Amino acid sequence: MKKILVAAVFSMVLCMIMAVPAWAAGDTSNDSAADVYAARDATGAVIASSDADLATQAALSGGWQMNKKTGTYVTKAQKKLFTKATSGLVGVSYTPVFVMSQQVVAGMNYAYFCKAVMSDAKATASWKVVIVNKPLSGKPSVLGINNFNFKKIKTVANVSNESMDGAWRNITKNYTSKVLPKAARKAFSKATKAYVGVDLTSLVLLSSQVVAGTNYRYLCSGVVPGTTETNYYAVDVYKNLSGKAEVTSCELVDIEHYLDTSN
Repeated sequence: MKKILVAAVFSMVLCMIMAVPAWAAGDTSNDSAADVYAARDATGAVIASSDADLATQAALSGGWQMNKKTGTYVTKAQKKLFTKATSGLVGVSYTPVFVMSQQVVAGMNYAYFCKAVMSDAKATASWKVVIVNKPLSGKPSVLGINNFNFKKIKTVANVSNESMDGAWRNITKNYTSKVLPKAARKAFSKATKAYVGVDLTSLVLLSSQVVAGTNYRYLCSGVVPGTTETNYYAVDVYKNLSGKAEVTSCELVDIEHYLDTSN
């Protein structure tokens, strides 16, 4: 009887010892919060991008990878692929500006940022993200087309940038090349010279607004110092009447929203 009792006690103690590591591993109450990078706007306020936010774009669901060569805009091969894929679309003409992201599938998916012009009397223009599939064999096709509203850009922080939107001018109407208008290019250069938090590269001028000076809204690629991941940012720059320019807003774009093919 004593042997049985001793064996039982020994078994209970052994189970408790084995259970401790498993219980301890599941305790995450002391885990540290994600590091926050001190990206700041022109007033000094933090426009933080956390590790979690950056990871959202660094490893997108479905394997989408950000295009780190956004400065090259669209290569001849990418333009040829786009033309083939969109040749059957009617009612709208699309001009690819640059490839935002790509995804390895059974072939390759490409997300093109485009100027879109309606084939109507008004020739209504807008910005679109066109997702194209290049299969291993056969013809390329369009998987989805998402609207990129320059007045209501979807950001990770979900911050509204609609202030005084009635006066924002739609730049797509006059967009003809990859080169930024001279005034917008100079304003961006001045505004970002002393800007800290994100190393920004302007890709396209989305819109502008005449106030006591001029507001410019850009779509930019950017890298947080100390990291290697490329992300997209909606950036507003204000240039006053004397020519001084500053970044007034810099928001991380919710790129997954624009890569959704279920819309």
